[in-house]
Amino acid sequence: MKKIRNILLFTIIIGSLAFFFLPSYLSVASVDEPIEIIIPKGASMNYVSDLLYEKGVIKSKLWFKYQAKSAEVDRHIKPGTYILSPNIKMEEIFDLLIKGNPIPPVVLTIPEGFTIYQIAQRVESIGLGTAEAFLEACSDYFKGQDFSFDTSKLYFNLEGYLYPNTYHFTANNTPKDVVHKLAKTMEEALTPEYRKRAEELGLSIHEVLTIASLIEREAYHDEEKTAISGVIYNRLKKNMLLQIDATVIYGIGEGKEHITRVLYAHLESDNPFNTYKISSLPPGPIAAPSKTSIHAALYPSEHNYLYYVLGEKGHVFSKTYQEHQKNVDNYRKLINKKNNN
Repeated sequence: MKKIRNILLFTIIIGSLAFFFLPSYLSVASVDEPIEIIIPKGASMNYVSDLLYEKGVIKSKLWFKYQAKSAEVDRHIKPGTYILSPNIKMEEIFDLLIKGNPIPPVVLTIPEGFTIYQIAQRVESIGLGTAEAFLEACSDYFKGQDFSFDTSKLYFNLEGYLYPNTYHFTANNTPKDVVHKLAKTMEEALTPEYRKRAEELGLSIHEVLTIASLIEREAYHDEEKTAISGVIYNRLKKNMLLQIDATVIYGIGEGKEHITRVLYAHLESDNPFNTYKISSLPPGPIAAPSKTSIHAALYPSEHNYLYYVLGEKGHVFSKTYQEHQKNVDNYRKLINKKNNN
């Protein structure tokens, strides 16, 4: 009986301590450095609590939502980009969310198919650092990672490894932050399923991104990407030259200048990206591939096409050189007709 009373007494003491100390413990942030969060328009309290928990700001989603509901914060969440200071209290977070005093976001949009050099110029244009600083940050990031491919023939080692998307930063972010975010997003896009599929095909991730970048720059629309991918694989199996103009353009400009017209002289240039001269993939990606292009690189259409040329509503595919020449003639007639109208 005495033992039971002792257990009850101990339980009451522990409960009392928890009652007095647990709320204060749960109501203070657990991070020791400033944390940036972005609250989109229309975000629910569930979204906010999940985000804060993932960032390590709050210790309990349940407690946070309980306190937010009690303070009626869940009805007054203001969207925006917020910087939460170390050891910020829950009440202070509530005040921020209600008052809506966010740091204006800096929106960075990277179109699919952009090169690193173009990304650097875009970063500079929105005030997140100079293009030179961004390229230097790319180089530093590359050195800090465990990449194993040959870089001796590349113009930019991280080309193709920055994911094209729309990102939200603040004026406090640096080129290093931008590179880190874009590179990590690409890592996430390369899902375990994709990595397993690459192994099944006997390809490295570097080769997958290279093929994906070719598809990105060649495709007229998403629906034809797997077909173009199939042509690339078919040509590689037959040891045929890929003869992709986009690689010639990239090589001539060394990843920087972008020529608008490919001349016969360009096709004879000696550079590692000229697929009219090399009978293999180029040494690396030529642009930032989208998720659809990565998917197409890993899951090409099975067909016997070896050629394609632009038509009226996309590319026209053919199995023989004779068929291809007819399609080329039709394309030229189409261009002449448009120019004469």
